[in-house]
Parts: sequence; structure tokens; C-alpha cells
Amino acid sequence: MTDFKKWLLKNLDLKLLALIMSAILWFYFSSEYNISDEKYYDIEIRPINLSKTLSIKEIRDKVSVGIKGPKNTLENISTQKMVGTVDLEGIQRAGEYQLGIHLDVPKNTEIIKIIPDEVFLEIEEIIEKEYGVEYNLIGLPQKGYSLKDEPKIVPEEVTIVGPSSILDQIGHVRIDIDISSIREDINKEEEVFVYTNNNDLIQGVNVEPEIVSVYVQVDEGYPEKLLPVKPRIVGKPAPGYFISKIEANPSSLEIYGNYSKILGLDFLETIPIDVTGISKTLTVRIPPIASEGVSFVEGEQALIEVKIEVEETEEEKVFEGMMIELRETSPFLDYQLNPEKVDVKVAGKYHFIADLKREHIHVFVNLSNIETEKLKVEVELPSEIHLVELIPEEITISMKK
Repeated sequence: MTDFKKWLLKNLDLKLLALIMSAILWFYFSSEYNISDEKYYDIEIRPINLSKTLSIKEIRDKVSVGIKGPKNTLENISTQKMVGTVDLEGIQRAGEYQLGIHLDVPKNTEIIKIIPDEVFLEIEEIIEKEYGVEYNLIGLPQKGYSLKDEPKIVPEEVTIVGPSSILDQIGHVRIDIDISSIREDINKEEEVFVYTNNNDLIQGVNVEPEIVSVYVQVDEGYPEKLLPVKPRIVGKPAPGYFISKIEANPSSLEIYGNYSKILGLDFLETIPIDVTGISKTLTVRIPPIASEGVSFVEGEQALIEVKIEVEETEEEKVFEGMMIELRETSPFLDYQLNPEKVDVKVAGKYHFIADLKREHIHVFVNLSNIETEKLKVEVELPSEIHLVELIPEEITISMKK
């Protein structure tokens, strides 16, 4: 007992200091661990259990989550390891949905708020559709050689699987075939690409098959093609005239050239023919236009005779409130007309109608033999003009002595 007492009292001041320091450290760490705090984090959203027949068209990627817990725990939370999930297991068809978010948080913490607490989703169907494979030729065969026929593609159609909104954007499905400097038949494989109508590459779809076989046949010389001639007209005829007929002689020409050059040609244009202000038949002799790499077969005419016929337009004109003349009247009677005026619609060639005036038109009723109160209105017109409509066609007449 004496030895223990001596040991206890030995260096008592140092032992008390150590005890006090231990107590201070314990209280510090204990209080730091138990201080409660709140903090908000931007948490990534991840959809789960989506049916393979559906696709997400729209969903927000993050939400703000408020978490309450010990301060030191909140400071050590990694947003990379925390993911909010949206369970789509119960969704079986396309549509718009509002769904809650599930989030697992660290021990001794709790969620105080999620902003927003639900997320909006737009779900669409995964569909499949068949498309014909088009091709784009790159380069030209070696000089003196040309494609014998269109490239043969196997298979000619592919199946594309993807969200309906993406498939709606598809303009064409195409492969690129490089035929630069070839002089013999080639058999190769090419990757299929999907494009919009604006030739923007579309991704996010599955193409089956992704690779197709291509067979290209090559011959010496160049193929020929017979094409119709299409005169190119610019300008407009004189006012009141229109083009009624266009004739080209010869009406077609035979050309030859590299297959890839003549493949897309459906007609040959002439140089522009200006018809501005014409009012009669115009005949001209002009050359056709051949694009680079296309030539005319020997013996074809270098000039095309083009005959352009014009006709005068038929015009209508309305004269309103034309006074009715009385003809073959009796000096012993007073006549009353109802109505006293009519509207006259006439038609004729443009220049006749343009020159026609009210004084050239005579509207009248004949009173030589009145047997009824209703009389038919008559009209005298220049020979080049014909009547279209008279409103009204009959009038009522009353007489007094």
C-alpha cells in the first residue's frame, strides 16, 4: 500500500496534466463528432429497370438533395458515390410520367429535402424499320474505263432499331464506295451510315447488318444514254401573254461519258433563252449544255432549234351600274324600269379588254312589243368581246299614259 501511494504521488503534477489534456481532447473530438449540420448536394439521377422495348427521350440529369447529420460526416460525403435512382419497372408503354427519387444516404444522416422531389420523364418506344441502302461514289475509274452498271449491294435493305424520335429524323441510309482509278471489277465490304435529310450523321441507332457487300463491274470505254432536251426559259412574255408551247428540234440527244457522271442525268438543258417582253413566236438556235465528263455522240447536232409560241391571255372585266337604254318606245307612254341599271361582265383578249370603255357597251330593252312586265336585258358589244354575265338578266317595267 505504501509503495502504491509513493508511485501515485510520484510526478503527480505531470500525471494530473496528462489527465487534464486527455479529458480536453476527449471532449473536443466528442463534441466535434456530435455537432449536427445541414448541407445540399447536386446528385446525379439514374433510371433503372427500364423495359428493353422503351427508351427515355427526356429526363433531368441531377437534383438538389439536402442532408442533415454530423458535420464531419457531411464534409466527407462524395457526390460521385451517391446516385439517386428512378425505378421504371412499372412502366410498360410510351408516355409522360412523374416519378419519385430513391437515394441511400450515409449512416447517422437523413434527407431533409429533395428539389424537385419528383422528376418528369418522357418515355418513347424502341421501334425497327427497314431502309434501302443508297450509295455515294467517290472518285473516278482509271481513264478509259467506266462502270458497266450500278453497283450491286447485298443486302439491298437494312433494319434500323432505335427510339422512334431518332428514326423519324432519318433521311437516307448510305454507303460510300471509293472507285478511284479502278480498272477491273471489285468486290468489297462497306460500313452503313445513317443520315438526316441535311446529311447530318445520326448516331444512337442499331443497324443490322452494319456491313454490306458491294460488287462493282468495270468496262473499257464509256456507256451511252439518250436524253430529252429541255430548253431553259428565263423572263416573262409581254403583259397579257403567256407561253403556250415550246418545241425543241432535235428533241433528244445521245451522250456518252463515265457511268458515275451520266447516271443522275435525266435531261439536257440549253443555255438560257430570254423571253422577256415577247408577244409573238420566237425561234432561236442555241447549244445544249454538257457537264464536265459528258460528251455528245459523234454526228449529233451542235445547235438546238427552239420554237417558243405565245398566246394572248383571256381577260375578264366588270362594268358596274350600266344605265339601261329604252328602244322602240311610244311617245304616249311613261316608262318606269326596276332596276334602271345592271352590272355587265365581259371577256376577251388582253389588249381588247384593256382598251374597252363604258361607251363601247350598249345595254338596252326593246319596248316595241310589250306583252309582260318582265323584259330581258340585251347587250351590244364590240365583235372582239363576248358577254360572260349580266346582273340582273331581266327587269320589271311599268307604264303610264
